[in-house]
Amino acid sequence: MSARTEVLDALHRAGYTPDEATQLLARADKEPRDVEPDPDFRETLAGGHALIVEYGDCELIGSCQCGAKFGRTTPDASLDTFVPGWERHCMTEVPRG
Repeated sequence: MSARTEVLDALHRAGYTPDEATQLLARADKEPRDVEPDPDFRETLAGGHALIVEYGDCELIGSCQCGAKFGRTTPDASLDTFVPGWERHCMTEVPRG
């Protein structure tokens, strides 16, 4: 059983409906995780569309802060590999508010 499933089960036992528990967990997923935040560089996961590049299993993985995926590449490739997809996402796919 995953930790996420265990948390949802605990919330159900505490009286949350399945929808309420899922929504609460989704809100928690978007909260900053830095225990001692740097006021000059605030972490945020809610809203925003920053380009995120992560290293995993000998490859670079590009995604948006909102969760959109931009693919994978090798560590010796330019990070610019992810920019066209990210720009297209920000300019055409993100709703204007």
